[in-house]
Amino acid sequence: MISEMQKITTITSICMIVLRELRAERGIHQAQVADWIGKTPSAWTKVESGKSPLQFETFIRVCNSFQVMPSAVMATAERYAALLSQNGWAVLSSELESGDDGLLHQAQEYWTSPGGRNVHPNRWGFSSVLNGPIYNLDNTITLAAVFQYVLDPAFKMTQLNPPLVPAASGI
Repeated sequence: MISEMQKITTITSICMIVLRELRAERGIHQAQVADWIGKTPSAWTKVESGKSPLQFETFIRVCNSFQVMPSAVMATAERYAALLSQNGWAVLSSELESGDDGLLHQAQEYWTSPGGRNVHPNRWGFSSVLNGPIYNLDNTITLAAVFQYVLDPAFKMTQLNPPLVPAASGI
């Protein structure tokens, strides 16, 4: 369980996570994004991992490269920030050291988990990260998996310990 001390993040981190999820759902490699925005692949990897800050100019260039309005990414980030705040998270507008950002830590943990590594691109875009969170009529909330990982302990456990799928028989 994440402690209250670690439930802190920034709006910039949420934007970066939304961009990273958008890249993954479209099946785009980090090196391709780096090329589009005139950065080295390692420079973009550092931004995605939270080791380098997401500069405003870079944010705009990445959004333009994805053919997404920056305002759509910001609106999504604001909706997730509100949801996180409702669940006891502090969402700051100032920068944090990457080691102090609990959301970035949890996102990295999700992306490297067995469940997170087995996510397939969503090239049809029916349920894009940009659509969430979605408040359903049955009082449930549909979230991008990375945010569900952070907010839903049961989902987190399934991502860390996915059920074993029996091997197909050769019959």
